[in-house]
Amino acid sequence: MSRRSIAVALVALTLPVSALAQTPAAGAVTAITLPAGLTFPEGIAYDGVGALYTASAENGSIAKVTLATGASSIVAPAGTLIPTAAPVFPGALGMKIDSQNRLWIAGGAQPKIFVVDLATNRLVTTLAIPGANGNIINDLVIVGTSAYFTDTKVATLWRVALNGTTVGAPEAFVNFAGTPLQYDSGLNLNGIAATADGQSLVVVQMDKGFLFKIDIATKAVSRIDTAGADLSGADGLVLDGSTLYVVRQTAVEIATVTLSADLTKGTVAHRFKDPALAWPATAVKIGDRLIVVNTQFNTRAGATQKPPFTLLSVPVARLK
Repeated sequence: MSRRSIAVALVALTLPVSALAQTPAAGAVTAITLPAGLTFPEGIAYDGVGALYTASAENGSIAKVTLATGASSIVAPAGTLIPTAAPVFPGALGMKIDSQNRLWIAGGAQPKIFVVDLATNRLVTTLAIPGANGNIINDLVIVGTSAYFTDTKVATLWRVALNGTTVGAPEAFVNFAGTPLQYDSGLNLNGIAATADGQSLVVVQMDKGFLFKIDIATKAVSRIDTAGADLSGADGLVLDGSTLYVVRQTAVEIATVTLSADLTKGTVAHRFKDPALAWPATAVKIGDRLIVVNTQFNTRAGATQKPPFTLLSVPVARLK
């Protein structure tokens, strides 16, 4: 999620391939076209069995992409997550799917958390963040029986307890006061990922481009030393073993960072740029490809967006 005041138009997508199922040529960067009406997407979630979901940060509609066929459709209409009478932008950001086939969505500047039952595509739970102090609930990760949510404006990592179909209330899990992670007046925590063992979280401070490790058991916060590498404008994170893919929205690139086993250090191994990237935000790894959301947020103020909105499929081999 980036500042709305930026209005720099990017190069339009020109690649016609619309789905992974069409077996793009090795090494090709391809576009996945989203349905009309799905504007300014930001979050992305994969159900593990063949479907992707994304949502409009502008009108709250939700789209499903079936990878086997390439078909995409709006499964929840505008107004589902963001009220049409009093719209809030951005009102739907990061998302994940839990073991109960529920889609969890960070509600951005509303600030709320939404839960959608994917069996019916109906909104079943809305959780309000306590305090409502200008929060931007930006991204999330689900680890075991907990969902953790970053807040870009309030120095808190939020947690929601999950117990089967029962959902708890949002609670402050870590208050960053007095830790190495210091908030300022800009854009702070954004992307979040979890290690495979479920013991640690990796988060990024967007404006500064700083990476941090959070130990779930102790709540200890430590900065990951990246030797001064520029990761500013970082949005979504995808952690695959010791490889961290950092989607840099304002830099319009994907940075590949190799992390040490203890998460104390990180080295930028590659920087990927492509004219088809259009103010990218979050991503998910499926097989040998990274699927990235093209938000075009930077075109919204000047109404210079270039429909249709898309996801971008990038071979992992291009990110090394």
